[in-house]
Amino acid sequence: MINIETHYVGEITDTHRWESFTHRDDDIFICTPPKSGTTWTQAICASLIFGTTEHGHSPAYISPWIDAKLDPLEDYLKIVDAQPHRRFIKTHTPLDGIPYFESCQYLAVFRDPRDAYLSGNNHRDNMNNEELATSTFPSGENAFEFWLTGENKPGGWDKWTLDTLVHLFKTYWDQRDAENVHLFHYSDMKQDLPAAISTMAMVLGYTYSQAEIDAFAEAAGFDNMKKHAGQFAPQANVGFWKSDSSFFNRGEHSGWKDAFSDDQIEAFERRIHALLDEEQVDWLLNGTLRQSG
Repeated sequence: MINIETHYVGEITDTHRWESFTHRDDDIFICTPPKSGTTWTQAICASLIFGTTEHGHSPAYISPWIDAKLDPLEDYLKIVDAQPHRRFIKTHTPLDGIPYFESCQYLAVFRDPRDAYLSGNNHRDNMNNEELATSTFPSGENAFEFWLTGENKPGGWDKWTLDTLVHLFKTYWDQRDAENVHLFHYSDMKQDLPAAISTMAMVLGYTYSQAEIDAFAEAAGFDNMKKHAGQFAPQANVGFWKSDSSFFNRGEHSGWKDAFSDDQIEAFERRIHALLDEEQVDWLLNGTLRQSG
């Protein structure tokens, strides 16, 4: 039986589901907070694994969210157990809540929490199931305050707050020197996607020409994924979203600057520095590269 250090349970997540999972030594785990580049990374991994942008697969479908209760566990396991190709699996769970194997690779992708918050608002408003939407993403006139100050509580993992995002981030940050745990930042990917894809290829053991990397980057570009939302959006074509294409909203970095008030910006700065040390704050907000302007 798979040994999980900490179990996380919420409206969507139940990490007990991993107990029925059988790993393969070359499995890839895509590990992110919500709205932080999950679908983007799935699309990139599909190109890297199949060696072409014309693979014809829906990355979100063949890369299921196993510890989510959105579909029966048996359905997810049938998908991954039958796959002849290298598997890549999605999770929004901290590292201590998922199976860890030294032979597997863990791609952990993070985004400025302020941009993730704004993207989460769009995500919530685009869901047809309003009860599920408001039970996971804060809503109403006090949504920002709840997101900023709310704390992770047992049984409420999916009620998304800055505290839950930071907790998830720290579990991967603390293992960033492990040979199979690789941290990526949304900002870096926005600034130089081919470079990010080259790094992902390297850590996953793939070698591609620059022309191939550039083609993968073009296919994983925001405009292309939005245009082909039926292929790339998770839960597409089943009525989960009001609009599949609106799943891809703006894909911005630093969009919060035009959306937050001065008071909100100051409150966020106080809160994030109370939760993380300076090095962690700097990386989580900025990544490795620095935005110009």
